[in-house]
Amino acid sequence: MSKRIVALAVATAALAGIASAPGAAAGAPEGAEITVGGRVTNTVSATAIGVNTPFWNPYLKDARTPGLLRKAGIRTLSFNAGGPTDLYHFDHGGWLSPDPNGKNNGGYEDLNPEFSFDRFAATARAADARMLVHVNYGTGPTDTKTDPSTPGHPKPGDPREAAAWVRYANKTRHYRVRDWVIGEETYLNGWFTIPGRDFPHEPDAHPDKSPAAYARNVISYAKAMKAVDPGIRIGIELFPYDPSKPDQPINKAMKEWDDTVLNTPGLARAVDFADIHWYHAAFSHKQSDGDVLADTAATGPVLRALRTDLDRASGPGHRIAVTVGESNSATLNATQQQDNAVGALYLLDNNLSLLENGASDIDWWALYNGPLNTGTANWGDLGLLSSGACFTVDKGDKKGKQCQPPVGTPFAPYYTMQLLTTALKGGGSTLATAVSGGSDTFTTHAVRRADGTLAVVVVNKDPRQTQKIHLNLPRGYRADRTLTWQQGDKDPATQHGRVPSALAPYSAAVVLLAPRD
Repeated sequence: MSKRIVALAVATAALAGIASAPGAAAGAPEGAEITVGGRVTNTVSATAIGVNTPFWNPYLKDARTPGLLRKAGIRTLSFNAGGPTDLYHFDHGGWLSPDPNGKNNGGYEDLNPEFSFDRFAATARAADARMLVHVNYGTGPTDTKTDPSTPGHPKPGDPREAAAWVRYANKTRHYRVRDWVIGEETYLNGWFTIPGRDFPHEPDAHPDKSPAAYARNVISYAKAMKAVDPGIRIGIELFPYDPSKPDQPINKAMKEWDDTVLNTPGLARAVDFADIHWYHAAFSHKQSDGDVLADTAATGPVLRALRTDLDRASGPGHRIAVTVGESNSATLNATQQQDNAVGALYLLDNNLSLLENGASDIDWWALYNGPLNTGTANWGDLGLLSSGACFTVDKGDKKGKQCQPPVGTPFAPYYTMQLLTTALKGGGSTLATAVSGGSDTFTTHAVRRADGTLAVVVVNKDPRQTQKIHLNLPRGYRADRTLTWQQGDKDPATQHGRVPSALAPYSAAVVLLAPRD
């Protein structure tokens, strides 16, 4: 984050076409002026915000988990375990195929299921959350440890198994799972390589790992699965290509994947949404706190480019939605940003930016994850909740045993998740906003909720400077309550009937304006 002194911001907010309240001071105050417009940028459902629940972390089974999900306002659970997803078979309580890439391929085949699909569904129901499921595209149900898939005798994923899963979930158990994704990050299955870059491949036993083959197989999956339940939606794995980096090797390869998949005859009509994973800051190699928090500005150009590609491929009369199936401030690099105030403010600003730019659903990675890079003192955790792990640190003068907080303890992003879901409660419409003057570390968003409430979200991403706020209430609205969170808080604070006059460093607020009776 820049160390320059940031001018104190003064904010005003008003709905387009609605005059200021009588008695408002004439002239705009010095600082940042926020205008909440009447232009709708997206329509958001009541279940738009979700979280991934990797089956290799056992704590979804914790009795406190449904309550913690409800308190956070999370309304979707994603059955997605990362790489092991394409080794997973739902029957007999859940089990994994051997990895066709070998045991050293990220250790995926050793990340065994700690809970069954039925237990996952039970937790979702207890939390009043809908479900999204990734089916195994990579490996077939006849794989065994004694007779695994090999290049000479491949056993790739089977559409009939996916159809059986739909039948079990929606016809036998009546779970009403609407959204099903074919595979998980399938574009990393090894169809391309980058010299000097070595990373685990997504498990995939198909002899042909090209994007064209994936698209053709998706059509077969979709046909088999929708024959069981025509009401489901089918998702495909695409990568959010960044048009500002056309020569970046992995970005260039991913553009080829997306274009080939979407232009395969019959594909666009067979699918209903694209599943993208949003780790833009990490893929841009942005490491500093300031760079991570500023990266949300890249959201618009990337999603607009994706929208253009989807519309061009599908043609008139069929719109392919965009689900952000994973997102976080980082990926597998362990940083304290993941579970401190930086990660918390990023979650709030990032998710609203994605929704404003056309995403229909966002599933944060993850509910429980566990600490990363535990050989150093600089571990991070991608989970909203602690997994309570202990580990040995041996680096320089930092040696010995360290432990996370007890299982289920919220990290900082959990609290801004509460702010996010409060702003979006019941669904509604995101509204265009404009900011003039002030600091570039001050951002704002607005949501007109389905109940008529206007939620104005303000975020101070400066670690040192307070941002002054002045909300000029629009005619026809009254201040109802404000939820605020700042670095170090354990829960958002609520104030009724008044609007905050300032935002502390590294803090955020949701100002709820209710229609006057």
